Amino acid sequence: MNKIDAEITAMTLRYERAANRDAMRSTRLTPNNNLSGYWIDNQRFFYSSEHFDADLDRVISTPMIADMSSGSAGPIMPLEQLAIELTKHSEAPIEVAAFADAEYDMPNDSQLVVTLNGTAFRLDIATKSASSAEPLSTDPELFSPDGQFACFVQGNDLWLRDRVTGETRELTNDGAPYLAYGQQSECCLGMVSYRKHPVPVAIWSPDSQWLLTHRIDDREVPDLPLVQHASPDSLRPVLHTYKYATMGDPSPIATFVAIHIPTGRIVEATDFPAIVFAFSPIAMRLAWFGDDGATCYFIRSNIYQTETDLVELNLDTGKSRIVVSEKAEQGYLDLHALVAAQINVRPLASSNELIWYSQRDGWGHLYLYDAATGALKNQITQGDWIVRDIIHVDEGKRRILFLAGCMDMETDPGNRRLCSVNFDGSDLRVVIADSCDVMISPRSLSGHDQEKPFHPSYARTGASADGRYVVRKLSRIDQGSRIDILDLEGNARLALASVDTELFGEWTPPRPFKALAADNETMLYGTMFLPTDFEEGQHYPIIDYIYPGPQIAYAPRHFETIFASQARMLAELGFVVLMLDSRSVPLRSRAFHHAGYGHLLEPQLADHVAVIEQLCKRNAFMDRSRVGMIGQSGGGYATARALFDYPDMFKVGVSVCGNHDSRAYAQLWLSKYGGPGSESSWEAQSNQSAAKKLQGDLLLVSGDMDENVHVGHTLSLANALVQANRDFDLLIVPNAGHGVLLTDAYTQRRVWDYFVSRLAGLRHPKNFPLEYRPADTARIWKLYAQECRG
Repeated sequence: MNKIDAEITAMTLRYERAANRDAMRSTRLTPNNNLSGYWIDNQRFFYSSEHFDADLDRVISTPMIADMSSGSAGPIMPLEQLAIELTKHSEAPIEVAAFADAEYDMPNDSQLVVTLNGTAFRLDIATKSASSAEPLSTDPELFSPDGQFACFVQGNDLWLRDRVTGETRELTNDGAPYLAYGQQSECCLGMVSYRKHPVPVAIWSPDSQWLLTHRIDDREVPDLPLVQHASPDSLRPVLHTYKYATMGDPSPIATFVAIHIPTGRIVEATDFPAIVFAFSPIAMRLAWFGDDGATCYFIRSNIYQTETDLVELNLDTGKSRIVVSEKAEQGYLDLHALVAAQINVRPLASSNELIWYSQRDGWGHLYLYDAATGALKNQITQGDWIVRDIIHVDEGKRRILFLAGCMDMETDPGNRRLCSVNFDGSDLRVVIADSCDVMISPRSLSGHDQEKPFHPSYARTGASADGRYVVRKLSRIDQGSRIDILDLEGNARLALASVDTELFGEWTPPRPFKALAADNETMLYGTMFLPTDFEEGQHYPIIDYIYPGPQIAYAPRHFETIFASQARMLAELGFVVLMLDSRSVPLRSRAFHHAGYGHLLEPQLADHVAVIEQLCKRNAFMDRSRVGMIGQSGGGYATARALFDYPDMFKVGVSVCGNHDSRAYAQLWLSKYGGPGSESSWEAQSNQSAAKKLQGDLLLVSGDMDENVHVGHTLSLANALVQANRDFDLLIVPNAGHGVLLTDAYTQRRVWDYFVSRLAGLRHPKNFPLEYRPADTARIWKLYAQECRG
């Protein structure tokens, strides 16, 4: 074998290892890394346990119940027996393999529903016998908690279907184009896809008497064309048009509407219209029903999100009022550290009080208000740390159970602890502390999964209703994870699932690290990924996998996160891959988070450069002369700019779906995180303005059907590079959207090829076969969304 063939053979083995570490395959090996379920009473927790069947090459799930009264957890029935029971009500035999696509729910404490291939099978848990099979509609609907009704979209209005009689009736009748009820805004960053499956955007009340929705006015928002150049259904390109608001454009406006199902009475909050920041405020969990059954609430903000109101809509009187308002003197306001998480606001019906989250003292803390007058009663939590999530509120004992961050700056401030405190701020206790991150799901104020007909949408997921038990996940990126139920009163523990690093056989664990920011004062934290065959005496090229925030933190803390899948794969190709939370990302102080306010990429890029310099001095195996960067979306924007502004550091970059000029991106981004800046400032921050500085190798990637960051961003930057006479590479993927790097195997393989040839200087296998299955892709998107919510 000659030298070239040997090099390609060796790299082929690396490609095979990388393929086994991608998100698709690693989640098959670690199926219970993200266990989901809910409490069916104060003692029993229902969940699905998953295992990977190597013979079937699929993840198979089993319905389980954990019972704290008996201290046991086990399957409701063996899958072999379950298959036999379902076959009795099926036209064709059902094999165990079919449960790879099964969904399980317990609509009550005695019944299990198994949904397979569009059919719902009901089983009596006590007798372990199937009683019926019901074909399900494929139309998108929202199901009432009592199971009687389904809400659906028809045209620009909402309709109701009685699931018993099949009768339908209209709930609204004056909807119009771009002024529709119960749908996403045209500016939702995914409208072309949404039109194919228009799930109603609304919330059922817990008693099924009311439906809360909104009417969004998109009429003044400009159109945006999106051309599908290689449509599988047409020989000609297909033009898709939707509304898209950029900075300076009119904003979509939502009017909240509550519909009384028995009478058809409609209550509108017309006095308090709300700006829609791309996604529906209901979809972003910024609206919910009060526990008293007579009110609903929603959050609204001004365009720069410097002023925020909590609005109460009284369902009896039809009147609305502002309960609490907050205004920031500088920067923007958040009601949770992460933009997509459940906000830390809790109206308390029994005492007419309100728990409110604010960063007004420089850290994210809880405050107690009089809900009748809007007067502040006291600050509940305080200190140089932040409240991450409210887990449980005991109104009788006037005590709060919550997750806190930044309590241990020696390891990683992103790791959480479970704490409790009284409403008056006294008796703060750390309930659970660990070297791992402590994750407990917060209660969803507006219910969850109302698209599933048998899912008890107001069932609790993290803490039991009485607050005695919590389902916790302890995880560290280099040590695996475990999920159990903990008795907070007696400290008894019931194991549910665990993921061990031994599943991967031989591997090199990621290395958490810390280093100083560019200010030479602030400590930053991140993770280093190494190849399985790593040797300290070798010299490895470096890839910085970047996402600059500021709405989420990207550096992984949990074992086998989807966020880190790109880093795991690239490491196996023979690179040292870094993921870093720089200044301007959340999970720290307000000053840390707002460090880049008005400038979307600094100090982030300067921090990345400073950290790489320090790591290279500490680690002889890191080759400072060969440093690359990759990122998608905001990370794609950052990657191109890093090559432009820091050519001495970054030699090769892959910029995927980058929003290269924020003036042409969604209004929500520049308005909140950029603030009321000047046109000259935004011009200077556009990548097009700096394209002439390119010296290294740059690959631009975009899908031509990206509804979030339009392909025009990538082509505009390409045009600037052409005008500047700079060499670059371009990959436009037909029919691909914003998730092209995560879910398109061809794109992934091309990224590998680029770094291997341009950064490592090695030959790669030609047309290496890499395939992603649709079932795996759907699973990945679900897990990715969970990680974005924290």
